[in-house]
Amino acid sequence: EERDFTLDLSAFHHQQRDLSFLDDAFTLQEVWSTIKNMPLDKAPGTDGFTGRFYRCCWDIISSDVLLALAAIHRDDVVLFVRPSRDDLLMIMDILDCFGHASGLRANLNKSSAVSIQCTEDGNNLILGTLSCKDSKFPTTYLGLPLTLHKPSKSDLLSLIDKVADKLPGWKAQLLNEAGRLAIVKSVLSAVPIYLMIAMDLPKWVIKSIDKKRRSFLCKGHGQAHGGNCLVSWTRVQRPLMYGGLGIHDLQRLGWALRIWWLWLLKTDDSRPWAGLPIQVPRNARALFDMAVVTTVGNGESTNFWTDRWLQGKPVAELAPYLLNAIPKKIVKRRIVSQALINRSWVTDIKGALTVQVLREYLLIWDLVDEVTLQDGVQDQHQWKFSSSGTYSSRSAYLAMFMGTINFSPWKRIWKSWAPPNSMFFIWLAILNRCWTSDRLAKRGLPHQSACIFCDQEEETINHILTSCVLSREVWTRVLSSLNFAWVAPPTSASRFNSLWIEATRSIPKQLQNGFNSLVFLVSWELWKHRNACIFEGRRSDLQAVLCSVTAKGSLCRTETCD
Repeated sequence: EERDFTLDLSAFHHQQRDLSFLDDAFTLQEVWSTIKNMPLDKAPGTDGFTGRFYRCCWDIISSDVLLALAAIHRDDVVLFVRPSRDDLLMIMDILDCFGHASGLRANLNKSSAVSIQCTEDGNNLILGTLSCKDSKFPTTYLGLPLTLHKPSKSDLLSLIDKVADKLPGWKAQLLNEAGRLAIVKSVLSAVPIYLMIAMDLPKWVIKSIDKKRRSFLCKGHGQAHGGNCLVSWTRVQRPLMYGGLGIHDLQRLGWALRIWWLWLLKTDDSRPWAGLPIQVPRNARALFDMAVVTTVGNGESTNFWTDRWLQGKPVAELAPYLLNAIPKKIVKRRIVSQALINRSWVTDIKGALTVQVLREYLLIWDLVDEVTLQDGVQDQHQWKFSSSGTYSSRSAYLAMFMGTINFSPWKRIWKSWAPPNSMFFIWLAILNRCWTSDRLAKRGLPHQSACIFCDQEEETINHILTSCVLSREVWTRVLSSLNFAWVAPPTSASRFNSLWIEATRSIPKQLQNGFNSLVFLVSWELWKHRNACIFEGRRSDLQAVLCSVTAKGSLCRTETCD
């Protein structure tokens, strides 16, 4: 088809090629050819379905796959226009010109007009001019609810349903805690991120999503009570270095993501929405004001009263009484370049001139007099929680945990060469959250009267891993065979974590990673043998533990070499 308008690409002197096939839909043969080239045991997506599944079930799922691929190529755009005939005709002309130039023609029969507080006459004018379907407001665009007010409960229930749809169902019963943890972190926690960038989720939504994440992590299904969870959910949501599992706290993550808008508003005035008021939670605003330090150039993007531009501090912090004497509207809009012209910042003071206000006024006067604006030099804004000086959601999220006590063994646990399930167990062991007899007795639950290995002392996690006669013998033989006998637990063994720290310090640095892996292996085998004795009726057997450690160690060494 001949176009009235086109783009002249001949000036690039490239060889002409027929690219019309790019507009064609994917055919059944093309998709099937791609699937046949997929690795059989690899899953291309987060749903876990492997290439073998797609091959075996292709006759059943082929139509659904083609529909999904077709949906990817749907081009949607939203246009905001006043309900006047001139504006509507202009939109029609623009769409027509764009269609002639690019070949992408708008299909008005599939389009819809959403009236926002329009009269009935205005709505009829829109439908009559554009000849498209009528739709009601509020509506949804790109998965986000568009409304003049806060989204209703029905608008946000779909988000909770999306999280529930990602639960693996019966497959969860085949996963251990480490496998469920991976799904919670990479799938269930990722679903609401898209929406959290644009809006602040209500507490009831976060609570509902947390209930599903918590229940799946603890039990593998959608319902779990407090007794099923070994560690409090508040602690689980901490970052790894603070003793948690690194599962995102959705409320804090939402605040960290929303700070992005404030950062762009401060550093990139080319955005179409630059200059418009941005609604962010109070906590996000407070962190942003604390985290951004400004070096003044021309003063065009620095707020005089709230930004950190005077010796790395804001005027609001240096002179709180003076700030209270200034109307809030002026505080929000006064920039440095305006305030320094003929000291116009002085005219912002409207409140009573108390002794404290006058004292702080003189202080700010002296500090401001030392500042000289530089024409043509942009203000420099530095995010102090990252080495690059640029905002990142990760640094903002971690900053919200400042003041939390560090969890010293986190690197030894999560950065070691060990399977995830043994890492998860060691984390529980150091926190003393394993279901041993001492903890069962405190809750009045059935338990063993003494250690199942030695039948001499009360069973605790530290006793099982270090101070029991059988455990000490296992450690001594395993470590002696590797020439590490001097780090074996002594007769009067103390806490497992303390012994691990002392042993690691005495091991050469180049061998510490391998030694930590050995600690994981022996501890995990001791715990599994203890469970086999209690739940399967086996007898404690030193040789069985040693053989299992040797076999698993050989297997790990072989896999590492491969």
